[in-house]
Amino acid sequence: MDEGRPSKKQRTSMHPPREVGLMRSIPGDKLSSFVGSASGIYFIRSVYGAIRGAHPTASAQIETPESDHVPGEDDYLPSSTPNAPGQLWRNNETSARPLSSVSFQELVDWSGSYFANWHPFYPYLHAPSILEYFEKLPRIHEQAKDGVPDFHMTIVRSIMSISLADRRQTLALDTVQYPAELVFKSYDDAVDCLQHVLMRPTTLQSLQAAISVQLFLVSMLRLNAASRLGGLVIRMALQLGLHRCPARFPSFSVGEKEHRQRIFWSLYTIDRFICQSMGLPLSLHDDDIDVCYPIAERHAGTHYPTGESYGVRS
Repeated sequence: MDEGRPSKKQRTSMHPPREVGLMRSIPGDKLSSFVGSASGIYFIRSVYGAIRGAHPTASAQIETPESDHVPGEDDYLPSSTPNAPGQLWRNNETSARPLSSVSFQELVDWSGSYFANWHPFYPYLHAPSILEYFEKLPRIHEQAKDGVPDFHMTIVRSIMSISLADRRQTLALDTVQYPAELVFKSYDDAVDCLQHVLMRPTTLQSLQAAISVQLFLVSMLRLNAASRLGGLVIRMALQLGLHRCPARFPSFSVGEKEHRQRIFWSLYTIDRFICQSMGLPLSLHDDDIDVCYPIAERHAGTHYPTGESYGVRS
């Protein structure tokens, strides 16, 4: 027996795991971007490549500019190119109806899909507050038109845009038309609503508006844009201290503690979904947070002394 021969375990450890991915590009584009091997994009593109290699003639016959694009590659879609119209809705989905003629019950009905399908998983919004926004919608809309940075309207438009997109996947026989001013006209329009976020102090409301737009982009499979916006969302959350358990701070009421936890875990799960889908490194690491689950509080009655709110995690 050769005593100098390394064991099987030693031989295996000599080859540490490495990240395998895809550098994607399109003809005429001088830039390439990396897609990690953990992403669905890498898997689907690998399948496309295998099919193309097995049937090169058939593949060439059906080749189109979008034939090998998958969700998460929205940077390369024609509707994402500069100066493209990029209209999101069909003519029969929206109307020029003024918001002053919209009733409270209509707003509740139109937003039903969002609260049934999205709010239970991402409860970063306070539903009773949204109903208040619906009641004050005409005034909120006028303030937004006057250039006042009112994030209420951004949140409402995100909810309605997600709900309208959801209607395309239902078998609803009614032909309800949403007012055009109640939804985003394009992806650029959605992101432009957040221009005041960068120049003004961060608040929970501005953070909720940013998450709303990000969730809208996710619902439309614009994962690259949602990923970039996610960087802003994470930084805003850190500035607000949402990565620290609110139960450790006596200044928060019970309702405020729950609200902060719901916002944090919503943006946390959205970030995890995007990073897993794109095969990208995590934006927020578990070692940097100590927020408890709303139903599993570990810090009740434990408060930070003054000046030590950012001490060592326990």
